[in-house]
Amino acid sequence: MESQKTYLEFLIKYDMRPFALYHKCADSITLQQQKLTDIISQIVKPDTIYLLGASLHRRRSESIFCSEAPSSQHTADYYLLVLLSDFNNREQFEWQDMIEQHCSGLMPVTTIVLKTATFKEWLLAGHSFARHVVDLAPCIYQAGHIAPVARLSETAIPDPAKKNKIYTEGLNKASEFFAGAEVFKLRKQYTMAAFMLHQSAEQVLRTILIAGTGYNSCTHNLDRLSRYAGMVAYQLPDIFSKRSGKDGYLFRVLQTAYSDTRYKEGFQINSQDLVLLINKVSLLLELLIDFGNGNNGK
Repeated sequence: MESQKTYLEFLIKYDMRPFALYHKCADSITLQQQKLTDIISQIVKPDTIYLLGASLHRRRSESIFCSEAPSSQHTADYYLLVLLSDFNNREQFEWQDMIEQHCSGLMPVTTIVLKTATFKEWLLAGHSFARHVVDLAPCIYQAGHIAPVARLSETAIPDPAKKNKIYTEGLNKASEFFAGAEVFKLRKQYTMAAFMLHQSAEQVLRTILIAGTGYNSCTHNLDRLSRYAGMVAYQLPDIFSKRSGKDGYLFRVLQTAYSDTRYKEGFQINSQDLVLLINKVSLLLELLIDFGNGNNGK
């Protein structure tokens, strides 16, 4: 607790603000992060855990009996970077899923799990993701045998040309896949159209993620990509606002279209649902265009 307070004072003194919620809800974040690190330490031996972000949930209830009820709020949906010395014959996604599942009883958590050696290599190479983490992310856990990573003497400087190249290529791929979906729809090849929509959505999310954070996740899992990209595009959760009902069904169809359209016998999607998915993915494309124009809330 004391080390966390010292770190917070250090950030404020040098005007290094990781994100506003960290300062606004410092007390509750400190309490919750201790519980989270305890849970994570029970299933894996992390070297370091960084807090990359969080969400603030607000709720206000009124009725005819209580018309002036105050609003309540709490922090949730944490983003964590977990560094491990070794993956111990597990894949990266397995560690990420395991940590998130165990933490879900306390709160939703999205994790990026990396090997400590990989992260240090990125840092030495000037990788923008690693540089930003070290410059700004609160370190909420440090194993006793691991030496703390010192702040770098120079803040990470974005490379506009590289970011623009990533954005332009990503937008082109996403747009072409979307156009392909529309062609397959006209030809009544609905399953192929769904596959193209998945590819378009994947390119949108991956482009936002890489251009916005410098991190590239080699996954086709749209749920994970959308959560990662949500760190820099706050509007994403509103496009598939509910993971239940019709919205949930559509997202599951889009999520599984990558493999089911090719390998699952009998996979089908009707024309009405395909139109709804086309509308959803078109919103993702609009979001990517806005992101490129700098209209992503930053």
